[in-house]
Amino acid sequence: MSRAMKDSGVEWIGEIPENWEVIPSNLLFYNSSIKAVGDVEQLTASQKYGVISQKRYIQLESQMPVQKINLSDLKIVDAGDFVISLRSFQGGIEIAQESGGITPAYTVLKERTRNTYTGYFKYFFKSEMYIQALRGTVLDTIREGKAIRFNNFSMVPLVLPSQVEQKKIADFLDEKTTHIDSIISQTKKSIEAFKAYKQALITETVTKGLNPDVKMRDSGIEWIGEIPEYWKINKLKYMIEFEPPKSEVTVKNIECTFLPMEKLKNGKMNTDTQKMVEDVYSGYSYFKEHDIVLAKVTPCFENGNIAIAEGLTNGIGFGTSEIFTIRSKKINTKFLFYRLQEQTFKNEGKSTMYGTGGLKRIPGSFILNYKIGLPTNEEQQQIADFLDEKTTHIDSLIADKQKMVQELEKYKKSLIYEYVTGKKEV
Repeated sequence: MSRAMKDSGVEWIGEIPENWEVIPSNLLFYNSSIKAVGDVEQLTASQKYGVISQKRYIQLESQMPVQKINLSDLKIVDAGDFVISLRSFQGGIEIAQESGGITPAYTVLKERTRNTYTGYFKYFFKSEMYIQALRGTVLDTIREGKAIRFNNFSMVPLVLPSQVEQKKIADFLDEKTTHIDSIISQTKKSIEAFKAYKQALITETVTKGLNPDVKMRDSGIEWIGEIPEYWKINKLKYMIEFEPPKSEVTVKNIECTFLPMEKLKNGKMNTDTQKMVEDVYSGYSYFKEHDIVLAKVTPCFENGNIAIAEGLTNGIGFGTSEIFTIRSKKINTKFLFYRLQEQTFKNEGKSTMYGTGGLKRIPGSFILNYKIGLPTNEEQQQIADFLDEKTTHIDSLIADKQKMVQELEKYKKSLIYEYVTGKKEV
């Protein structure tokens, strides 16, 4: 028998059980600004882990230590408190897993009443409809961007079941979301395994060929190792045209494909953006139909952001200055496309990068002087056809698993919302 429901009076909450209440949030939580005294553990807030010690976060994420601020500026946070980032609210309000101090750039929420159960609000504050409602209170300001403050939190009401029901819901969601998260984690590991297999397959095929029984010889080059005995060794500069001149484009009052870096991915190029040639001619990199475009900046180069330009508007493209354009002359384009995804090529390229921090780039001289083992023209085509078939199949499997992850995450969000607002009963 279904329980009696009533209108909550709040659009995004909808109906709630008849014995539940809608309460102003500032009656259940208050803004705590107690300053730290003495030596306290500095905390970091993240969507992935909640609020944990900065030391533990650095270990989990394998990051360089973050410079500590003056400890006297930190706000006290107790385990079980909730924390809102003033500057980058995206994935809900985070719960503190540990006690310590956090920078003044965060709002610390403490429970005002004994009628609340922390585990229930851990889920309520992560429900998608609540996040949208809280976002709706935010205004853009030139100086601060989007900011979530306590007065924003106070503008969004909360649903309050009895404490017994809060605990039942929290325990139920603990069990269900742990199970869902486990499936998501295993699926993501499977995706990474497929990606690793794809990379290994490309590397093995473009460096050793398709015949496992072929006689091999030492290439004499450390990073190449053994190659089939009849393959030749050659530098890329003798087989390609590197950075072809823009002067090939004689008509400038026409549209062309425009390629920002975010639209160049592993093996694919999104060609849905157009600009006029005259608007992008001077400041952007040029390429045309069937050219290979390769990211030269970290981490895009290491991530394999490369594609063959196809389906370009008027056969012309311009894009980010952080790409190289490579045109095949004496080598099969598709074979070269796969050859430039080989792992040793990436490793060697990374070792030649110059610049600092996130602006490191590989020099054009690395591309030009890179030596590869070169099969016959017929075998280049055979390798390209083989990898087309195999990688298409692997990419399809990866896409299916990525869709599964998306569906599971969507289901998890729906599950949380339905139970914390009483649409479904434990």
